[in-house]
Amino acid sequence: MENEVPKAEATGAEAVAKKESFSARVNELKGAVAKMSRTTKTFIIVLAVAAIILGGAYYFKSLFVAATVDGTPISRLSIVRELEKKAGKNVLDTLITKKLIEDEVKKQGIIVKSEDVESEIKKIEAQVTAQGGTLEQALSGQGMTDADLWEQIMINKELEQLLADKITVSDEEINQYLSTNKIAPTKGVSSDDLKNQTREQLKGQKFNTEAAKLIDDLRAKATIKYYTQY
Repeated sequence: MENEVPKAEATGAEAVAKKESFSARVNELKGAVAKMSRTTKTFIIVLAVAAIILGGAYYFKSLFVAATVDGTPISRLSIVRELEKKAGKNVLDTLITKKLIEDEVKKQGIIVKSEDVESEIKKIEAQVTAQGGTLEQALSGQGMTDADLWEQIMINKELEQLLADKITVSDEEINQYLSTNKIAPTKGVSSDDLKNQTREQLKGQKFNTEAAKLIDDLRAKATIKYYTQY
């Protein structure tokens, strides 16, 4: 037939028609949005923001609510308040002390290597294992985690460097201590082993005394303002 349109041309025409139809719908939608009143637009925005907030609140609920009892929430803030009543002062003093030590360590340019901390942890673990336990059990019994142990050893190592010239123990001090306390080597313990044990013992005593003095000195020099009283 003379008037019959080739199939390929018909398909192309249909595509163009669909494209024009889609464009027309888009323009209609744009027009509808443009015709919306400012109040309507504001309302839609508010709904969208509210949905986001509610969704976020649901997702992060555990950050604010610790538990619910028959639908009534117990906030994490209430737990924090109870903990502050019982140990707030001690915790705050501990954090202040850590900050003072941290600042002094930076001031003195002291650096403690991770390998030194790991080596100390391995020694502790070996001692605990020799006594028939595990490091995990020992930490759990003290209410500590691996991170707590790491931090404690790191601080001790930093203090040892800060107090290096004050916690050394001479041979004369060791001999004097053994003589004064009439301590002699026992079966299975050599004289050198006894002296080494005594050295570590005396060093530990000096460390505790000098560390306390250092912290008192740092507190006296620092400007500490308390905004919460316990």
